[in-house]
Amino acid sequence: MLLTQMRCDGCGRRPSLGEWFRGELTAEGYPEWRHPGITFKQCGVPISIENRAKVEYLFQALYGRPMPVELGFLCPQCQEYAEEEIPALSAAYRGEPAGGPSTERTWMGQ
Repeated sequence: MLLTQMRCDGCGRRPSLGEWFRGELTAEGYPEWRHPGITFKQCGVPISIENRAKVEYLFQALYGRPMPVELGFLCPQCQEYAEEEIPALSAAYRGEPAGGPSTERTWMGQ
């Protein structure tokens, strides 16, 4: 039985025996398992009131499930997946090409 009831918000898996042993019986805790907000912020999409709809869309697109109201943890695999996919999904959400925002500037419509 886990002392800390945790599950990945992305894929739903629980810590492996090795992760559990290190997390519960050492001072390290669960260093690889991080809050989804950390991963999203590192990818340029911080979780905030202003962009909650975008984050919910990205979470649903990434993991195929709605974003939980109370965020917990993402396992290392789901963090890697998010880091790979969020830039393209974020650009698609804004309707921009996958390479990022356009750097072309126009002056008075020219």
